[in-house]
Amino acid sequence: MEGIKDRVAIVGMGCTKFGERWDVGLDDLAIEAAYEAYEDAGIDPKDVQACWFGTVTAPAIGIGGTHAANPLKLDRVPVTRVENWCATGHEALRNACFAVASGMYNVVLALGMEKLKDTGFPGLGTGRGMGPVLEARRTSPGSFALIATRYFHTYGLSPEEGKAVIGKIAVKNHYNGSLSPKAHFHNKITLE
Repeated sequence: MEGIKDRVAIVGMGCTKFGERWDVGLDDLAIEAAYEAYEDAGIDPKDVQACWFGTVTAPAIGIGGTHAANPLKLDRVPVTRVENWCATGHEALRNACFAVASGMYNVVLALGMEKLKDTGFPGLGTGRGMGPVLEARRTSPGSFALIATRYFHTYGLSPEEGKAVIGKIAVKNHYNGSLSPKAHFHNKITLE
């Protein structure tokens, strides 16, 4: 059976530097990432037939699909805004891949971006419809801590064992960040 992998290829990729980028706006970030992807793919922006734009903070700052289309000069190109919490960038990519696999388009752009510090609040909050614990309007890190604690309980991990697992993930993530010039943090850490 033929799968999506036989009909879709990622031919270019672009990424901005992560961090508190007070000197640039969302438009600048979109341009920076998209034009790096165009260069990597060896294509021109005029080749793009459709775009999927992923952002969670859009309702808070009042932006939609045209916010991506305008700075990227994607004239007369359909731009669809998608949202799926922490998987929003992936959701943009997934939808773009399905559009190519369907035969609707040949060249598409998937773009995910957030600028949390510019939204007037200290990060992504939690939304409605996520259950009574998450609806208490905690921040994402606070909600993830509650979810982790519940996971430890469900799978029989002591708090110390759970902290050790999360600690190992942090060590791995910091190590990977130390290898990327675009990472926000470049320092390696240890469990100690």
